[in-house]
Amino acid sequence: MADRLQSCYREVNVTDWRLVGEEVLGTKPKRWRADPQTGEQWLLKDATYSRPADGTSYRKGDDWAERIATGVAERLELPAAQTELAVDTRGDETCLGVISRDMRTPEEDLLHGNELLKDPPVGRGRSGYTLEAVREALQGVRPPTGIPEAFTAWDVFVGYLVLDAVIGNTDRHEENWAVLRRGELLKLAPSFDHASSLGFLWSDSAREARLATRDRGYTVEAWAEKARSWFAGRPDVLDVAVAALEMSSSHTRSRWLDRCQDADRLVEPIWYVPSHRMSRTAGEFAERLVRHNRRRLVVG
Repeated sequence: MADRLQSCYREVNVTDWRLVGEEVLGTKPKRWRADPQTGEQWLLKDATYSRPADGTSYRKGDDWAERIATGVAERLELPAAQTELAVDTRGDETCLGVISRDMRTPEEDLLHGNELLKDPPVGRGRSGYTLEAVREALQGVRPPTGIPEAFTAWDVFVGYLVLDAVIGNTDRHEENWAVLRRGELLKLAPSFDHASSLGFLWSDSAREARLATRDRGYTVEAWAEKARSWFAGRPDVLDVAVAALEMSSSHTRSRWLDRCQDADRLVEPIWYVPSHRMSRTAGEFAERLVRHNRRRLVVG
């Protein structure tokens, strides 16, 4: 595809949105802001910068990676946090980022995976954080709203892992999935926090080198195959998705793999990002990554 689509994702100026509070989870600064028109709370996450040893710096793509991931999730018919590209003016500085709408209702609490697992992950090998442990933790949990009744919370979580495989998301640790609790009712939360994907961390010069190389060990595709998950043993994110599919019913496997058949549709969200937020080089890199990962997942 490698071209901007006619309609672009909107950018939301949150400069005048009221600060509600700071988010304590995670390693990056995040702030809750309230939409003055609706009162809805959104989590504002600034785009981050990389500062190589040569003294230069560049803005990474964690903002557009989040927004693209939401678009890919929509095409997979997966529930995911609503996100929008954001602009925040602080004095003379214009800061770019992304906002993610609060998934909770006033009556709900958010329980992260680490609160649900019987045993926490142990050591560098992440012993204990297995697919079997997650499936057990989701016993008795309902699927998200809008999912057919025939599917369990585990079936939907498998879809989250398929999304991770397609976009190369390496951050599905035990605090990056959750359950919504309302009284005694537990319901799997939509998928969220997908910034660590799509080659967001590279500079455009590094992307250009991988796009142009004839060295098969240095291509976009070779790099995509090195994406590691947080599950026990740190396996490839695609291997995690394949293993989860194999643990599931044929109905579940068909649902998620059928939605991966149309590669052109899966890469569409990349080209909805405005050109001043994501370069053409970054878009070409992300598209090649998604096409390769989808092919590996569907074809093998």
